[in-house]
Amino acid sequence: MTEAIHLDKFIPRSRRAFAWGIAIALGVLAVTIVSGLFFVRDLVREQMIRRDAEALHATTLMEQLDLAPDGEDIRTDMQIGFDSAVRASRLRGVMGIRFFDKQGDFSDTFPATIMPQALEEEAFDSIWELEPHGRFLPHSPMDSVFIYLPSFSTGRISSVPVLQVTIPLHQRDTEKLAGAAQFIIEGQSMAEEFARLDSRLVQIGATTFAMAGVLLVAMLWPAFRRVQKLNWQLARHGERLQRANDELALTARISAVGAISAHLMHGLKNPLASLSHFVSRNDLGSTEADLQDWEDALTASRRMQSMVEHTLEVLCDARGEATYELTVTELGDDVQKRVAATASQRNVMVAFQAEGNCTLSSRTANLASLILVNLLENAIEATPPGGGVSLSVSRRDDILCFRVRDGGTGFPDHQLDHLFLPGKSTREGGSGIGLAISKQIADYLEASLELEESTPAGCVFLLELPMDVCLDPPD
Repeated sequence: MTEAIHLDKFIPRSRRAFAWGIAIALGVLAVTIVSGLFFVRDLVREQMIRRDAEALHATTLMEQLDLAPDGEDIRTDMQIGFDSAVRASRLRGVMGIRFFDKQGDFSDTFPATIMPQALEEEAFDSIWELEPHGRFLPHSPMDSVFIYLPSFSTGRISSVPVLQVTIPLHQRDTEKLAGAAQFIIEGQSMAEEFARLDSRLVQIGATTFAMAGVLLVAMLWPAFRRVQKLNWQLARHGERLQRANDELALTARISAVGAISAHLMHGLKNPLASLSHFVSRNDLGSTEADLQDWEDALTASRRMQSMVEHTLEVLCDARGEATYELTVTELGDDVQKRVAATASQRNVMVAFQAEGNCTLSSRTANLASLILVNLLENAIEATPPGGGVSLSVSRRDDILCFRVRDGGTGFPDHQLDHLFLPGKSTREGGSGIGLAISKQIADYLEASLELEESTPAGCVFLLELPMDVCLDPPD
């Protein structure tokens, strides 16, 4: 599976990528063809040089027949080889000969104007095996061939192609080496042969490259089109799968919000019934106690109405309306605005502070807002007039932390075990469903909601969201 994933990176997904792939393949093909042509060229050139060397060796041996006397031959092998080499120098293009003894040391030249030189080690190894050796020099200065020429006096020394052929000197029917003769041959004809060879090899290489390139494109283009079509189909399947996942997530979210709404309606049932019963058996009254009762009832009804309206907003968002993005700072500002009226009525200051920032989807932000608004309203109710509450946001490892701190007197110990149970309000006139709904929303978000601190100086509720709910890394 891992290898398939790695190979997938090399599959071209656009025409530009395909063109780059073809260009690279053609480049590799060109390098391969050029390397092969250089190898063939060197091999053919070596064979051409060896052909001329063997031909000259054979000619020298043939000249020995013409030099053989009718009677007994009392000349040495070196003399016979020297004479036959000199006779062979009459061949067209031979500029001169250098002679070497059987140890490879220089002994003489013909004519005397030829520049003496030492015998190369490779040439000596060949003649020791009684084999000729050839070497082509494409640009050999004339002063390396001749000791003196009249043209040297002008100071202009030209370069000419030279073919050096070194042959062993020995009797025809013996394998006894007597010496060596190095023929210096004008190599213009050999250079022209090499040029014709190079031209022919270039034509072959160009034809091979063109045919192979056309064949490569013809073979890979249908495959690329097929891969491109499969990628397009794969992308469409991926989009459909993503839509199906979004629909499943939306269904789960709607179910969660439906459960929240059911709990909300269930929690509102008893308080509203009590309020209805209270109104049915009491008139407005004129005493201060009666007015306080009416004020408490009005406050409770307004809180319940606010919770209903906020829940309905989340319901509308979860039913598929256009989503948007919200930063943590914007979420905090929105929560502040929602509780501003309650805080102003209670003469309580609300402070907000965020360390860092990240972006949330509107659905996640709205659900978190339900929790934070409820916690802040509880904090405002618990804080005496003139006090203050705060909402702070921070990051701890991979957790986004929201803390709501009030200035109340804390919870009694006997209430700590059922803070998040429905119908168990810690406040007079409360319905007991706010913290219960907040807990269920936190569970749906895979977050945690808990009472972090409860002292006579106030309480701190902590909402912890996993960092993966952020659409981008925090600042």
